[in-house]
Amino acid sequence: MGYLVVVLTIGLLLSLIFKQIWQFFFKTRKQGIYGHYLLVEKQKEKNSGKFYGIFQQGEKEYQLELTFSLYIHLQVPQRGYLHAESGKVLTFKQRSD
Repeated sequence: MGYLVVVLTIGLLLSLIFKQIWQFFFKTRKQGIYGHYLLVEKQKEKNSGKFYGIFQQGEKEYQLELTFSLYIHLQVPQRGYLHAESGKVLTFKQRSD
């Protein structure tokens, strides 16, 4: 009975180690942008119909893709809380002062 517990414990430990190694080498991590940013400029790409916003926080500046509804509703300049992943804005909530 003791050998069974030891074998199961070692097997579980090895599977957890293998899982961590697999995630480290083969999984891509999402790059998220979170925080308070200033929308300084909006752009429309003529050929593809994509919309972009340039967001700034201190020295950092990001050009991120906007949905059409966000592009229409946002005014420049505007401060707000930005949540973006993979180069696309998920939400931009206007800051209430």
